[in-house]
Amino acid sequence: MNYTELSIEERATIQVGLAQKLSLRAIARTLERNPSTISREVKRNTSLFSGYQARNAQLIKTQRRIPCRPKNKLILGSELFDFVIYLLRQKFSPQ
Repeated sequence: MNYTELSIEERATIQVGLAQKLSLRAIARTLERNPSTISREVKRNTSLFSGYQARNAQLIKTQRRIPCRPKNKLILGSELFDFVIYLLRQKFSPQ
């Protein structure tokens, strides 16, 4: 089973469906998604003040996905980078 995250277009469809008072199951059928996916999305990203907003949901998703550590461990010019280069030139195995 493959999972793909909801796109901004799908989130907009959810927002419109909720505004039209469609059931979560009807929205799920429209998007060809599991109803539990739609239910979790709405529960996770609904504000008490503004309800479900696709743009806000997308921003929240993006903020949740911010990595907690840098992508590159070896930064050009760092001591660690220079040390690794030195070891590789001395024929040390990368393992």
